[in-house]
Amino acid sequence: MDSFRVMRQDDNGNRFLLAKDLDRTAAEALAAQYEARGHKQLYWVEADGPARMVVGAALLHGGRVLAARRSEPAELAGYWEFPGGKAEPGESEEQALERELAEELGVKARALHPLPGRWSVRPGLHLRIWAAELLHGEPQPLQGHSELRWVGPDELDRLAWLDHDREVLPHVAALLARG
Repeated sequence: MDSFRVMRQDDNGNRFLLAKDLDRTAAEALAAQYEARGHKQLYWVEADGPARMVVGAALLHGGRVLAARRSEPAELAGYWEFPGGKAEPGESEEQALERELAEELGVKARALHPLPGRWSVRPGLHLRIWAAELLHGEPQPLQGHSELRWVGPDELDRLAWLDHDREVLPHVAALLARG
């Protein structure tokens, strides 16, 4: 049987464990009780266990990095990101990144190393951006993107990036500066 926990986040972004080792029904009922009390904090239920990783690629080629413009979901459409996706169970971050780039862009690439930082996308889901190099193929917007653009270090700040991706731009600029 899966085990769930109830979490709380206060107005300052601090996260607290309220209960653990509950079945889903009990965890959801407890979270609903806290919410019904009218507290302004955020409450949620998540499965016990490690967070799932989302990997993004700062895909480097010819002194530029690939930016991908989201076409879905609606709330993210039009924003730019480093392409990638969720790691599957048992898959390393490197394997996930290389698989996602093949699926989303139709290219063969190699994951090089993670860039500093890790961001919570939502409870139980974390993002890490990796430096990667293009080995073969011309990227195409096959899944989830409406446009791709190779950008240089002086163009990075000109795009409307998703917040998590924007935070890694100084590290991407440093990669590009090293050539």
